[in-house]
Amino acid sequence: MTNVIAKGSAMRQDAVNKAKAFDEKHQFRANASARINSFDKRVGLSEKINNGISIVNERVKSVDQILHVSDKTMAALMAAERKLNDTGSAVKTNRYVSAGTSWLNGAFSKVAKAGHVAGSRTREKFQLAVSNLTAKGPVVVA
Repeated sequence: MTNVIAKGSAMRQDAVNKAKAFDEKHQFRANASARINSFDKRVGLSEKINNGISIVNERVKSVDQILHVSDKTMAALMAAERKLNDTGSAVKTNRYVSAGTSWLNGAFSKVAKAGHVAGSRTREKFQLAVSNLTAKGPVVVA
C-alpha cells in the first residue's frame, strides 16, 4: 500500500512541476490576473463591494446600539464560561474520568507511534519512487 501511495505522490509531484512549467511558458495565470484587474478597474467591482460592506457594518452597529446585542451576548458567554469551569473542576476530580483519560492517552500514544512508523516507511518509498521516476524519464499513465 505504501508503494502505491509513494508512486502516486511522485507522479503527482511530477505532474505539478510540468503544469508549472507549462504555465510559465504560456503565461496563463499572469494573463488571467491582468484581465481580472483590468475588468475590476473598469467596472469598479472592488470599490462597490467595499462600500456595501461598510454600509452593512454601519447598520449592524446601529442595531447593536439600539438592542445591546453584543452586551447581552458577552454576559451570556461569561455565564456559560463560569458554568463550564465549575463543571470542569468536578470532572477533573472524578477518579473514573482520570482512569479513562490515562487509558485513552496510552491508546493515542500507540496510534501515534504506528503512524510515525508508517509515515517513515512511506517517505522512504516515496523518495525511492521519485528517484526511479527521474532515472527512467517521462512516465506514461494509461
